[in-house]
Amino acid sequence: MSLLDALRQSLTALGEKRWFRIAVAVVLSAVIGVATIVTYGASARVERFMRAVPPVLRALDLKANDPIAKQLAEQGTLDIGGVKLGDQAFATRFQRMFSDSGKIDQVSEATVMLVRTELPPWLPVSFVDDSRLPLAIGLLAIAVVNFACFTGLAIPLLGVVVTSSVLGLAMLARGRSDLAASLASIPAFLLAFALLVRALMIVLDRATPVFAVASGVVREAMRLRIAVVFAAVAIIAIPLLPQWIDPTSPLRYQVQTFLARSLDAMYLVCAFLTVFFGCATVAFEIRDRQAWMTLTKPVSRLSWLAGKWLGLVVVNAAVLTICTLAMVVFLAQMRARPAIDGYDRAAVRDEVLVARAGGVPVYKYLPPEEIELAVTEAIRSDPNARADIEEGRRTELEVKKTLARAVAEEYLKAQRSVSPGQERAYEFKGLDAAREAKANLTLRYKFYAGESDPNAVYPVIFILGEGADAPWLDRQFVAAQSNVITVPASAISANGTLVIRIASVRFDPNAPPGGQQFYPSNSSIGFDPDGLELLYKVDDFGPNLLRAQIVNLLKLSFVAMLAVTLSSFLSFPVACLVVFTVFSAGSIAPYLATSIDEYRIRTDSGVLKAVESVIRGIASGTEFSVRAFGEARASGPLVEGRLVPWEVVIRTFALIGIAWSGVLLVLGFVIFRRKELAIYSGQGG
Repeated sequence: MSLLDALRQSLTALGEKRWFRIAVAVVLSAVIGVATIVTYGASARVERFMRAVPPVLRALDLKANDPIAKQLAEQGTLDIGGVKLGDQAFATRFQRMFSDSGKIDQVSEATVMLVRTELPPWLPVSFVDDSRLPLAIGLLAIAVVNFACFTGLAIPLLGVVVTSSVLGLAMLARGRSDLAASLASIPAFLLAFALLVRALMIVLDRATPVFAVASGVVREAMRLRIAVVFAAVAIIAIPLLPQWIDPTSPLRYQVQTFLARSLDAMYLVCAFLTVFFGCATVAFEIRDRQAWMTLTKPVSRLSWLAGKWLGLVVVNAAVLTICTLAMVVFLAQMRARPAIDGYDRAAVRDEVLVARAGGVPVYKYLPPEEIELAVTEAIRSDPNARADIEEGRRTELEVKKTLARAVAEEYLKAQRSVSPGQERAYEFKGLDAAREAKANLTLRYKFYAGESDPNAVYPVIFILGEGADAPWLDRQFVAAQSNVITVPASAISANGTLVIRIASVRFDPNAPPGGQQFYPSNSSIGFDPDGLELLYKVDDFGPNLLRAQIVNLLKLSFVAMLAVTLSSFLSFPVACLVVFTVFSAGSIAPYLATSIDEYRIRTDSGVLKAVESVIRGIASGTEFSVRAFGEARASGPLVEGRLVPWEVVIRTFALIGIAWSGVLLVLGFVIFRRKELAIYSGQGG
């Protein structure tokens, strides 16, 4: 016996001793408890300052010679409960924050500047937002430690603690605190994955055929290290992603990039795991005749297929859960990075890590009688239209439908255009909840102007709200690119309506007093039907992330059912190829639909036109069959800070999780029940 084998046996025997497991659980639980208490005390202290400072700042009046306001402007400090917040270096910035009226307009930014001086460098920003979070994490960590110790993983747990400590301290010694957190967390997340799988196997330990087969699938995935390898790819990649994101770019872009790459990494890892392992666990058991022994027991073929599918879903759920946990942990690290300014940090809170709903302005539609008059006039003045009707090339009804559609679209297009020197009002309704929440709204706009030169900038002025004293913003925009401005909730009227006026006007800030400051711009402003959108908060990021991951899991469950069904009667490589093809087609369905609309063969040849029709028919049929899979988007809206509503989750569950997967299960059962498993396969003796 080698020294390594002897050491392994000794550690295994030690890990099985009850006193050792109790000792490890007690010591680690005590350490976690002390760290939790210290962290909670620090976060609660900072949270108290975050609540106490804003009322004081709102009450300041520099014009009234308020001594507290003078202290803030001259010394950059503020006394709260006997503690002096701020620093002399902030004095100049605080002076600029006082408006002409003597009040501070940017209360949130000033609060962050003051409280940051009392924020310990080791305390995550997310703990400040909610001081109860350290308690929840501490209790969860203690539960995980005890579960690991009393399920026979005390030695691996100690190994993870030692490995993480060595990696973290080594990076800290080199001054790489960010990399220290990334490397130290990887062993912990790998152990968390193993613990979660063990917990799920306890749940699957039921005396029913479906659960028994599912438990076997999970055990096979862990025994062959397939799930471990695929999960490790995402678990290692996600903590390291912040190291590859430029820290000098705007913070909101850094956070969005991290979210997008993390979600893509975990989703693709689960998809590849589902395809390869899903096809392998069914095809190889049939090929190697292992399925014979299972199906000779009181396990029906339908239960066997359903159990295989359930096992794949459980493995995917475990991978998604741990990867999501890793993403949330390092999202807190990303939020703590320095922002360009207060608006950039506020954008992370109000535009990215939030669930927002969007709405377009209320447009007026042309009455039917006016459309009819316009169509009649157009036919009377258009000799080509009259000739088509008289010569039978088109019926009068077809001509009227075409002209009516053009008249209605032109009327709406005119409302989305602002001439030089003019302004147009746009009304958004149903904003009562946004007004009560008193949170900032975001106006997203994508304008066209002149020749829409990407190297030129065009002027525009936004007037937010109604009345002569409504605030206004002077902006320069690049045509055909999306831009955003922040709209205060105070601009919403009492009836939940917000009026935003857009003026194609240029503002001259250097005009002499009493001189002309506003000039007509050189071109009109226009935009598409979705080119002007108002976004406002309706939910928090956490519930939105949960809904998004449920949608992703439902899509992966369909891929799992497809893999199980096809591999029950196809060979492993063929089944993988077909599943990959369907998965790829479903993922690009929205782009495929756009391509079909734009597809044209410019020719007068009847043969080529026939070829075009055949290609269009095949592509349209493919797009129609996988449209629901492509439309069930969750990651994109989540990264953009948009709401993933429960309606999308329910629709995805009903259509993809029940209807599509159910049809595949029935189809697979019908084919599989006719398969003669006892026929010699040509493999083995």
